[in-house]
Amino acid sequence: MSEQEPSDIPQSRLNLIWSVLVFQLRLIVDGLRDVVLVPISLIAALIGLIAGGAEPARYFNQILRLGRRTETWINLFGHRRGSGTSDELITPFKERLFSEAEANPWVQKAGDTVNRSLDQVNDAVQKRRDDRDSAEDTKVDK
Repeated sequence: MSEQEPSDIPQSRLNLIWSVLVFQLRLIVDGLRDVVLVPISLIAALIGLIAGGAEPARYFNQILRLGRRTETWINLFGHRRGSGTSDELITPFKERLFSEAEANPWVQKAGDTVNRSLDQVNDAVQKRRDDRDSAEDTKVDK
């Protein structure tokens, strides 16, 4: 892993927070979709068995197509690029939120305070890790 410049750390932390929030939102939407699709798929299968005639799977297959389209739109793991995904809705919101936050001095001050605190915690954790590694190296040498 490459070293980051100190000026990159706050931005990468902000992007991490944003990514986690978006992922949680997508998980919620995906879960709600699943909750809705369970009874709908059962009803579609039942209707197909009762009134499907020569194509009993027709209604169920329509539900599967709907599920694939919503899966593409939700883009849970963000691997799809381009149009037709929830990114079209999320990206403008992110840009607006980030630009408003950059323009607000109170948000900047709060962000700087949080980043300084996180830097102190990171330094303390790294020092403990280094001390532990040094102690283990000393044991191995003996």
